Amino acid sequence: MFVRMAFLGGALLSGFAPAYASECLAPPSTITGQLRIVETRHPDGTPIRAFVVFVEGGQCVSIEDVDGDHADVVLRDIHLAPKDDEAARWSDAVGKEVTVQGRMGIPFTAWHVGSAMMFDAAISVVRTSSDE
Repeated sequence: MFVRMAFLGGALLSGFAPAYASECLAPPSTITGQLRIVETRHPDGTPIRAFVVFVEGGQCVSIEDVDGDHADVVLRDIHLAPKDDEAARWSDAVGKEVTVQGRMGIPFTAWHVGSAMMFDAAISVVRTSSDE
């Protein structure tokens, strides 16, 4: 009886393994979510004020770190590192749903907030309540 249950349990788990292994995809170059400002402090006490896109659902992605290794991350809050002077116009989009394009990466310093970073970020679409 124990052998049969172990076999069935193994068969069930093996059925989930391929689906689980493929859940973490390559990071998207475009993210849609609500733009917010997050204020926190660096461990040295310096204030941090960051633009962060909050996404619903939390998609699992495999993101490369600064050493070229990959880590699986659930995207929930993405800290935006703006492209050039892009952030100057972002204040008007705070609290709205935005679509942002850029290069995804793992946060690698205490200055980074969120589950992931988007480098060279640029907002391509801002949706207002009248768009719905």
